[in-house]
Amino acid sequence: MKGKIAVIGGGIAGVQAASSLAKDWDTTLILGENHLPYYRMRIEEVIAGAEPESLYMHPAAWYEEKGIHLIHDRASSIDREGHSVVLEDGKKVPYDKLVITTGSNAFSFPLEGRTGNIFSLRTMDDALNLRTALLSADSFTVIGGGLLGLELAYSVSQSFHIPVSVIENGPYILSRQLDEDSARMLQESLERSGVKVFAGVSADHADDTLLYLSDGTSVPAAVICFSIGVRCEKTIAEDAGLVTDKGIVVNNGLCTSDPDILAAGDAVELDGRTFGLAMHAREMGMKAAAVINGDTTPYIPSEPSALLKVGGIDVASLGSMTGEKNVFEGSDSRVTVFVENGTVRGIVLINAKSVMAAARNAVGKGYDETVFRTV
Repeated sequence: MKGKIAVIGGGIAGVQAASSLAKDWDTTLILGENHLPYYRMRIEEVIAGAEPESLYMHPAAWYEEKGIHLIHDRASSIDREGHSVVLEDGKKVPYDKLVITTGSNAFSFPLEGRTGNIFSLRTMDDALNLRTALLSADSFTVIGGGLLGLELAYSVSQSFHIPVSVIENGPYILSRQLDEDSARMLQESLERSGVKVFAGVSADHADDTLLYLSDGTSVPAAVICFSIGVRCEKTIAEDAGLVTDKGIVVNNGLCTSDPDILAAGDAVELDGRTFGLAMHAREMGMKAAAVINGDTTPYIPSEPSALLKVGGIDVASLGSMTGEKNVFEGSDSRVTVFVENGTVRGIVLINAKSVMAAARNAVGKGYDETVFRTV
C-alpha cells in the first residue's frame, strides 16, 4: 500500500475514484448517508415504488472485495494541517491524499402562503419522503422543466394517476439541451401522457392546494417539488480554506489549492465551468485516481450529452446548439444538426436511435448530411 486515501462523497465520482485507487492505497469512502452509493439520476424510480436497494451501484460485498472501507457518517470538516477528515461524531479519518466529491445541492426558494408539502429531490431520503406525500395527494406540480423535472413529472403521472403540471420560466422545456421545435414535439408527447406544461411563466405564490403563476393563472398543487437546478456543494472545502468560487476551484489535474487535496464531479469548478452530468463525474473520478497515481496529462471534459425517455419519446442531445440548423424528419422522428463553419457542433435526436452511433461520431467533425438521410 502506498498510503491512505480518503474520499468524501458516495456519488459516481467518489465511487469511481475509490474503486480505482483501492488496489494500491488504503482507501476510505465517506458516504454521509445511511444508504450504499446509488444512481442519483434514477431516483424518480423510488418515488414510483422501487426499493432503494434497486438503485445501489454495488452490493456491500463488492466494496469489501475491493478493500474499500465505508463510513456512513458525514464529514464535518477537514484538518489540513493534521491531514485528516473530521466526522460529525468527532472521529478522524487520516489521509495522505484526499478527494472531495461532495456533489451538489438542489436549489429552491420560499413560496409565499405555503409551508407544507414542498420538496426538493436530491437524496434517497428526499425520494422516500416525496413518495410518502404523494400517496395521499390529488395533484402534483414540478417547478422546473429540465431533465430531472420532466422525468419526475412523467413518472408521477404514470405511477400515481393524478394531475401533474410542470412550470418552466424559460421559453420552452429543456432549453439548454433542445432547439424549440424539438422541445415542442416532446411537450406534445408529455401532454398526451397527462403532464401539463406551462412555459414562459414562473411560480409566484401558493396556498394549500394551488400554485399561482406569474400570469395570474393557477394549477392544482397538493404537492410541489422544486427542480430548478443545483449548486455546487463546496462548504467543507470553503471552511477548510481551499479556493472556491461557484464550486471548488481545481486545475486541469483536478488538484485544489492544496496539493494533497483533489476534487471531482458536480462540486468542481474548472476554468470557470461547473458540471452536472454523470459522464463528467465518472471521468473526473477516474482522472483524480490517475493523477494520484502519477498521471500528469490534463483533464479535458468530454462534449456534454443528455439522454431522456419521456412519454414514449427517446431524446438525445449531443454537443452544443450553435450554428446553422439542418433538420431531417421521419414519420415520428426528427434530427436537428447544428453546423458552424462546416463542422458539426451539436445534434438533437427525437426517436432516432438508429443514427445515435453515427451522431456521436459526427460531433466535432465535418458535416456530411448523408449520415442523417436514413431518418
